[in-house]
Amino acid sequence: MLSLYPKREMVMQSGIPSYTLGLDIGIASVGWCVLGQNRIIDLGVRAFDKAETAKEGDSLNLVRRSARLMRRRLRRRAWRLTKLARLLKRHGVIDDTRIFQPQHPFLHSLWQMRVAGLDRPLSNEEWARVVYHLCKHRGFHWISRAEERQAEADNKGEGGKVKQGLAGTAKLMQENGYRSSAEMVLAEFPKAQRNKQGDYSKALARTLLGEELALLFKRQRELGNPHTGTALELAILGNGNRKSGLFWAQKPALAGNDLLRMLGKCTFEKGEYRAPKASFTAERHVWLTRLNNLRIVVDGGTRPLNAQERQIALPLPYTYDSDFTYKRLRSALLKAGHLPESFRFAGLPYPSAAQQADEKAKDPEAAALVKFPAWQEMRRTLKKAGLETEWHGMAGAAIDGRPELLDQIAWVLSVFKDDEEVTAELRKLPLPSSEQMIDALLDIRFDKFHALSLKALRRIVPHMEVGLRYDEACAQVGYHHSQLHKAGEGEHKYLPPLYAGRDKSGRMVFSEEMDVPRNPVVLRALNQARKVVNAIVRRYGAPMAAHIEMARDLSKPIDERRKIEKNQTEYRERNDKDKALFAEHFQRMPTGIEFEKWRLYREQQGKCAYSVEPLDINRLLEQGYVEVDHALPYSRSFDDSKNNKVLVLAKENRDKGNRTPYEYLGGAESTPRWQTFVAFVESTKAYRLAKRSRLLRKDFSAKEAEEFRERNLNDTRYICRFFKNYVERYLQLAEGDKTKRCVVLSGQLTSFLRARWGLLKVRGNNDRHHALDAAVVAACSHGMVKRLSDYARRRELEKVREGFVDLETGEIVSPAMFQQLRQHFPDPWPHFRDELEARLNIDDPVQLRADMERLGSYPTEALEQLHPLFVSRAVVRREGGEIHKAKIFSIKASEVNRAFEKVPLSSLTLAKLEKMVGKDDPRNHSLYEILRERLSKFDDDPKKAFGPQQPKILKPSKDAKNAPEVRAVRVEITQNAGLLVRGGIADLGEMVCVDVLRQTDGFAVIPQYQASRSKMRGATVSSVEGNFCFSLTKNEFVEVVIGEETIRGYFVMYESDGRMTLRGHDQPQPDKRFFRKSIFKATRATKFHVDVLGNIYPARPEPRRGLA
Repeated sequence: MLSLYPKREMVMQSGIPSYTLGLDIGIASVGWCVLGQNRIIDLGVRAFDKAETAKEGDSLNLVRRSARLMRRRLRRRAWRLTKLARLLKRHGVIDDTRIFQPQHPFLHSLWQMRVAGLDRPLSNEEWARVVYHLCKHRGFHWISRAEERQAEADNKGEGGKVKQGLAGTAKLMQENGYRSSAEMVLAEFPKAQRNKQGDYSKALARTLLGEELALLFKRQRELGNPHTGTALELAILGNGNRKSGLFWAQKPALAGNDLLRMLGKCTFEKGEYRAPKASFTAERHVWLTRLNNLRIVVDGGTRPLNAQERQIALPLPYTYDSDFTYKRLRSALLKAGHLPESFRFAGLPYPSAAQQADEKAKDPEAAALVKFPAWQEMRRTLKKAGLETEWHGMAGAAIDGRPELLDQIAWVLSVFKDDEEVTAELRKLPLPSSEQMIDALLDIRFDKFHALSLKALRRIVPHMEVGLRYDEACAQVGYHHSQLHKAGEGEHKYLPPLYAGRDKSGRMVFSEEMDVPRNPVVLRALNQARKVVNAIVRRYGAPMAAHIEMARDLSKPIDERRKIEKNQTEYRERNDKDKALFAEHFQRMPTGIEFEKWRLYREQQGKCAYSVEPLDINRLLEQGYVEVDHALPYSRSFDDSKNNKVLVLAKENRDKGNRTPYEYLGGAESTPRWQTFVAFVESTKAYRLAKRSRLLRKDFSAKEAEEFRERNLNDTRYICRFFKNYVERYLQLAEGDKTKRCVVLSGQLTSFLRARWGLLKVRGNNDRHHALDAAVVAACSHGMVKRLSDYARRRELEKVREGFVDLETGEIVSPAMFQQLRQHFPDPWPHFRDELEARLNIDDPVQLRADMERLGSYPTEALEQLHPLFVSRAVVRREGGEIHKAKIFSIKASEVNRAFEKVPLSSLTLAKLEKMVGKDDPRNHSLYEILRERLSKFDDDPKKAFGPQQPKILKPSKDAKNAPEVRAVRVEITQNAGLLVRGGIADLGEMVCVDVLRQTDGFAVIPQYQASRSKMRGATVSSVEGNFCFSLTKNEFVEVVIGEETIRGYFVMYESDGRMTLRGHDQPQPDKRFFRKSIFKATRATKFHVDVLGNIYPARPEPRRGLA
């Protein structure tokens, strides 16, 4: 084992040259490469599980949090009922508090007993059980008017359904004059008094039940019940404020000082709390950010709004009753006469002419440019309350630069939740029509907060009002926007943790000074990248520079990532169709450049993009006939996207040189060629706005070109800026040039270089391609960018006529110039591709050293340390977790592996129906046939078959009118192993680890769970003897020898039939084909430790864990 995977001594190598660190950070991997001046020093991959559920994309903490909150609610309810039982005992109503336990059932209906209590005195036990029943099932209660109003607006959600149910039962009470809710329920719902499966038609308000309990106390007191004293009633129902008393007892919502303890501090002003997003200043900041970043496309050029256009746009969102859309801004700008009808907003997905002709395209300008949810909510609420004049006064003051009152209102409505607290806080403010406005504002609550405080925003916003971008405004007031500290300030030898420590409850606390992203997927990826960087620095010292690339979908939610995957699939399908058409015409499959020419030929309707002359399709593949050109010259734009490529005659390409179409075709003089070109571009239906803008662009000065290059070279997303600033601030880089030593490169640039260097990236084969990406990223230095620019200029100018002026330098093109420019596409060094592919793919260290020795760039010491790439995987260790799954199945004691599950019709399939309990009983045959026919009719889709729009399923009965509704059926399942819980059985929670024991003739594997073995049922409880060797958790590396075969892989899972699954170190997904066997007959099993960089060591001896 160790001969195949030699370990590297974890000490810094002597004589390590200066190096560049390349990182490719993705959702579940970090590719890394240590690149020297003329060789690859080291490279590898760190893989880890995504910090989200595989199917839903939810946070891993969501299930735990939901279960924890449920346990907390149940615990609080149990304690409240325990206190009630003790109270009833103290007052002599009962002798033993255990009377309410399940083993002491009450034989009469408590609903009927509650009605009887209005007309006759109840016995002590009856009275105690009635009170207990009402306090246990005390109905629904809104903690504030705002919560109730919010539920009204959510008709389809659960809150809306509850609200409708409460309104329905209240209406029944009022219309029919029932004395109590119990009387109403028994009369209106005689068959079933409880709600079932999302049906809230019988929902009762807590206020209604409180009134019933108060009436019962009154009637029982009148009827002579001795246990209806004022002290007992006060202890249960309280003093009438709907807060005191056991019936009303409820932990208040997190608000006020309790909420402030959880609220973060401002990014810039560390002593200030974050501002509510509902404040006028925060919403104004959002609007100014959108406005100042807005770009419009006019005559092919992209620019921001000028001063006049900004003044028109600035007040507009406040004049509408709904969201402010791009279309509304367009209308205002056109009405003012400042812009032509043809202008467009940059960044919107305008449909092509072909899409418009299909009448399926959506108008992109119908999208909201900015939303003011809090502003609109307050405006609507105060207008409805007859306070429109008062609102206009406060709103006008805020727009004029005096937003303090609206900001204070937003603070109160965001921080305080209880109506009484909100009322008290609002009374402290100088509100017009104070009491009337307070009453209206009680219908509103807000709950989100900005990253900055009101103090910081009030310093920044005035500078944005005059047109400065957010970063420029921050600089004006002494803040540093996305870089709070200067590069190099507070440097460490290693990157510090993203957490500041733990709080009193043991939870990890984020470092406030870093403003760490809270997205768990992003956080895990960044934390793993930090570990990789620190391990590299520990081994090789500080890098000269760090180059980083991040996956485009790293911070996107799973629904957006799935949408991207869907679009990619559709794009591949279109390409396949186009390739089939090519093959049909040319009788063979195309090469890469041939397919690009074919695609552009079809897109351009078979015409040259510049001269608009028809192209001969039969000469399309002829050398020197047509060429693919960059509309905006690559040397000036670094834009290699499809939106910047056109197919042109070779002569046109030579004559154009490194000019734009506007410069080449005489756009400034409005020549006939330019006018013909413009008409062609605007009439080509397949051209999207992005391509049309590049082709018609007029202004492409040196400044514009530099901005274009920066956008195409660097990735400016927030998460990229954060990690760049994190490295620059905390990591002490090696001595050298201080300019741009940490950069985040765009994926477009690295993709271009990878393709031109002939580096094939096949994602599905293995995880090694992440290291390939990291090597390309590391090689993309500033010197490489300059060489790439020179090469592109040469290609653009090599065949132009004499006397042609190079627009990049202003010089006349001459033969001497070509001698200075690179003739061939630049490589980092000779044989870079061969070296990288060998380092990626060769697993034999002897062969690898021999191949690298032939290159002549590896010193002897480096060759001795050389090792094959080995993917490191983060070990998943579980110290806690659920003991068993939530669902409990019914069982029969006499049957070992059978259990029974109640399956709602919305989840019932034909396969489950065949396992219905009692299916063969003649009495159930009719029901079975009804269910089978319904499922068959809807292609076995239970959601459609038993949806709300379909007739209800009634159990066949002689009395059809009173036939019971069938909502679920009982199904038999096979339950080989599980945990006995409250008379049933539940699936075991996740396996903590497996213990590997040495026996006389092989090895035994014992799974370990959190659950007690004494309560397990099935194969997992069988006792096995042997000498303990080691424990395995997911992604720990193990070597197994069975006969002549030696298997090495990461542990994936152990199955109840005794088989263990391993995965190869570079397998992207475990598939059970690599290794899925029992190790009972193995002759050797050895566990190894793999560190972050892929070094392999024998695992240290470990004691056996003491589990339940």
